[in-house]
Amino acid sequence: MQNRSIRYAALIAATAGLASLVFVDAAEAQRRREPARPRQPTRAEIMLYQRFPVGTRLAVVSINGRRPVATDRPAFTFTSGFRMTGFGGCNPVNADYRRAGPSDIRFGPLNFIERRCGGEIDRQERAIFWAIQGARAWRPHGLRGMTFTGLRGTVTFEPAF
Repeated sequence: MQNRSIRYAALIAATAGLASLVFVDAAEAQRRREPARPRQPTRAEIMLYQRFPVGTRLAVVSINGRRPVATDRPAFTFTSGFRMTGFGGCNPVNADYRRAGPSDIRFGPLNFIERRCGGEIDRQERAIFWAIQGARAWRPHGLRGMTFTGLRGTVTFEPAF
């Protein structure tokens, strides 16, 4: 008789444990279905987002730590309509871009006609285009410039005069 009551108590305990797991899993599943509430951006994030130099013509001052060699300085303009247009030193270029967060930036395909200018200018232009295409973040540089960083390189811009 005592053996039977021990089995019965063990069965009840196991059933209760299993039931609690089922209820916890159901509650966890319900919690996962609810979208996370977006947090409000901080003042610093808002200020950073607003510092993006829209409408200013920006000249390239550094490509992966090196100064540009092209006689015609590479320069780009970023519009409020999320369009970039510019000149890489040999070829005009344009692309769409998007900004998902204060320091986030992503570019669509770069559109340009690949005209050859020769040697170092072609290498410089490819480095600029690769760095822009692979950019994942930007940060302010000086008062009105910016720096793009990504897996493919770093490009720094300052206002062109």
